[in-house]
Amino acid sequence: MEKGGITLFTNALLVYKPVEKCLEIANRITSSLRIHGIPVHAISVDDLFTKRENEEALDFDLIVSIGGDGTFMKSAKYSTFYSLILPYPCGKRNAYYEQGLPDPAKIVERVLKGDFYLENIPLYQLCTGETCKYFVNDAVFVSSDLGKVTKFKVTITSHTAETSMLFEGDGIITASSHGSSGHNLSARGPLVMPDHESLIITSLNPLQLGLPSIVAPPYSTVRIWVKNPTLLYADGEQLTLLKDNSVVEVKHGFRYVRVVRFREKRNIWRSIIEPRQCVF
Repeated sequence: MEKGGITLFTNALLVYKPVEKCLEIANRITSSLRIHGIPVHAISVDDLFTKRENEEALDFDLIVSIGGDGTFMKSAKYSTFYSLILPYPCGKRNAYYEQGLPDPAKIVERVLKGDFYLENIPLYQLCTGETCKYFVNDAVFVSSDLGKVTKFKVTITSHTAETSMLFEGDGIITASSHGSSGHNLSARGPLVMPDHESLIITSLNPLQLGLPSIVAPPYSTVRIWVKNPTLLYADGEQLTLLKDNSVVEVKHGFRYVRVVRFREKRNIWRSIIEPRQCVF
């Protein structure tokens, strides 16, 4: 499809949650894209390759994510500097999705006409030595010896300050502003509006009473020292087992995921709080 003589998309990756409802939506979007001559590579989120060097890892200029927040986070890491991500909700937790979207075929028509807005969601980096990984939502450090606390030291460096905090507990969460609605919120951390590009540091079951969460200024660098072996997770996936006295650096990745939106503004609080209501 062209807009003003410019081809918007030449190929598409469709990532779906493997349940009946999501499969139905995936089939409808795939058919609509192919009718307009756009090749589609469809794959279950469970089978999505995370290593870009894999032979099936191609560059797609449109990525369609059909599922919940977990599907979106995995899809986001598959994007390139030129990719656009189209999220279509089909899950229990949809903080990264717009609610009340029209029929999938109509959505495809709007996207191909360029009738949408773009939201830039930042990626953050986790660096251990010279190895760095990206995350969208959060990074979670948990003592590998479950039931036994360990020591953590958090150092935050910004343009105007450097401050440190030492505590003992089960773990620590470093969440992005977008990710503040996930594990961070469950651990009674603050809910931060997503356009504030900061990192939120929340301790898990600290021995020190009244230990508050910290919202680091945008573009700060957070260094986390762990005394004992600690499991490191990024966006819900285990990355590695950190050894004694390891240091991990968390910082803004200066890279963004470009997300297709159809409304200029979203009701962020409703999309976050409504799915968390108790059901009896």
